[in-house]
Amino acid sequence: MARFTILLALVAAVSAFQGLAAPRVSSKVAMSRVAVAPVAMADEPSEKAKVIGAAAVGGFIGVYFLHELSYGLFFAAVLAYGATLSNSFGELSKTTGSTAAKAYSKALELNEQYDLLPKAKGALDTVTTAADNLNANYGLTAKVDEKLQISEKLALAGSKVDELKSSVSTKLDDLKTKAAANKTE
Repeated sequence: MARFTILLALVAAVSAFQGLAAPRVSSKVAMSRVAVAPVAMADEPSEKAKVIGAAAVGGFIGVYFLHELSYGLFFAAVLAYGATLSNSFGELSKTTGSTAAKAYSKALELNEQYDLLPKAKGALDTVTTAADNLNANYGLTAKVDEKLQISEKLALAGSKVDELKSSVSTKLDDLKTKAAANKTE
């Protein structure tokens, strides 16, 4: 449910950059006073940008909803191919790619204007440092490990993996010696 809500919020945020609707006018006097000024977006993206945008959206949809990279690659290829067609699916793919390209260019513009990436990195570094200090001062991970006994279970799993490795390697050695013995006969 949270994923769907985040996806809807993302679509709403991107569609906010598409332009404004003309305000409703109730009389001719009010109509004469209103000068509608559409939001000036960047020029329409090139055909190549539309195809790349459509592929990006297809990849995102495949990975996000189906949790597989192979589905992401498949949907990326389908939407990228669709953006080269002139039928209704092609128009849908081109519109999707155009919207994605516009959103990407707007994100780049906002990053250049407000330096969002360095600020986000600084905020994450601060949060990480604060969490590490809290853990060092209060021993939170040690208390959680004490309650759940995670380290013991990891050690047990590690020893089982080591036993499995040694068992497989001895069986492989036995097979190699039998194969070598059969070659010499």
